[in-house]
Order: sequence, then C-alpha cells, then structure tokens
Amino acid sequence: MTGIDTMDELATTMGRFAEALDGADETADVPACPGWTVRDLAVHVGTVHRWAAAIVLSGQQVREPEPVVVGPLAPWYASCATALLGALQAVEPTEQVPNFSRLDETAAFWPRRQLHETTVHLADLLQATGHGTPAVPPAIAADGVSEVLRTFFARLTGRGMRPVLTGTVRLEATDTGDVWALGPGDGHEPPPLLDASAPAAATVRGTASDLYLGIWRRVPHDVLVVDGSAAEDLLAGPLTA
Repeated sequence: MTGIDTMDELATTMGRFAEALDGADETADVPACPGWTVRDLAVHVGTVHRWAAAIVLSGQQVREPEPVVVGPLAPWYASCATALLGALQAVEPTEQVPNFSRLDETAAFWPRRQLHETTVHLADLLQATGHGTPAVPPAIAADGVSEVLRTFFARLTGRGMRPVLTGTVRLEATDTGDVWALGPGDGHEPPPLLDASAPAAATVRGTASDLYLGIWRRVPHDVLVVDGSAAEDLLAGPLTA
C-alpha cells in the first residue's frame, strides 16, 4: 500500500472509534447492520481485533473467540485495540502469517485489513450515534477499494458467490485519480483486474470515499455516477463478505 502509514492510520481510527463509543447509547440501533445495537457493533469490532492479534502472535489460523466483555464497554474496546497494536508491532511485516485471502499470507495483511474493518464500522457507529456518515480520507478509501477488488472478490469467488461481471467495468475515483478496471474473466476465477486503460463497457464514478462506502453499502449507490448495465449488474450483486 502506498501513501499511507497503515499502523498510524489504524491507531488513529481505533482511537476515533473508542472516542465515539465513550458515552454512546449502547442500546441504539445501527442502521447499517440491521438487528445490531451499538453494543453489538463494538463487541464485534473488539472481538475481531483480538482474533487478528491471536493469529498474528501464533502464526496460525485460529477460530474467532467468543466475545467476553470485562468492565465498561469503551475501556474494554480500547484494551482490544491496544492488544492488536501490540501484536502487530511484535512481528515483521514480511513474516508468514495466515489469513482468509488466499493471496498475501504475511503479517502486512492484518494492519491493512483491520484498518478497513475499523473504518467501515466507525462509519456505522457515527451514523448510529447521530453524526451521519462522514467521508473517509481519500487515500484510505482508495486503498479500501483496492482491497475489496482483490481480497474480497477472491474470497467471494471461493465461497461460490463470484461478483457479477457481464462486461468490463471501470471504477474511477474523481478526487484521487485512481482507476480500476475489472474484466469478466473465465467465470470461475476471481474477476481479473485489468490495465486501467482497458476499454470498458461501463463505468462507476465518484469520490474515493463514495466508491468505498458504496461498495460496502454504507451509502446509497445513487451518490455514484453509474453508466452502463454491466456497472449496474456489478453493484447489484455480491461485493463483500
């Protein structure tokens, strides 16, 4: 990943999550996660941090632990964040560490994944606590789009939920200048990322933040400029898992 200090951004984002959680109504509904309350959301994110820390420290794939909240929720979450940062700082980024991606099985996968896990759920928390859905910093958002197109499209394909590509689709971030082109491929492997200059049957345009949050279904797709049926098909189908 270029242009971002992943560890610093992760620490900052987890700090913002802890700050937003402190004093929040834990019983408030989370619109982006139907059936969840703020407490459910925080317990999920904190437990995922501890799960990632356990994988990094053991160098082995482990089952996600059962949530065990000790004491008030906000300090408990902060302790999970601290545990994750400590684990990530204890290993070299190139060290072999498993993950679910079927791609880059090094420790460097985890700060990036946890950055985006926390960024998306911070948006959920802020929305649930009456602060709307703030824009994601452009560089983080652009990297998050790249992560979805590689990591999550591969994961979806492995689960039998391949993203729908009925033609070549180009995604264009209007503020950062990033461009991604996806081809239909053979229908079995993950949709291939093509050269950004490849001719496209359809396009999706928006700020990096809107593309990112749109892919994660945190903002409606009507904030994006969608041109072509292949782009509509892609956005209507599975995008993350």
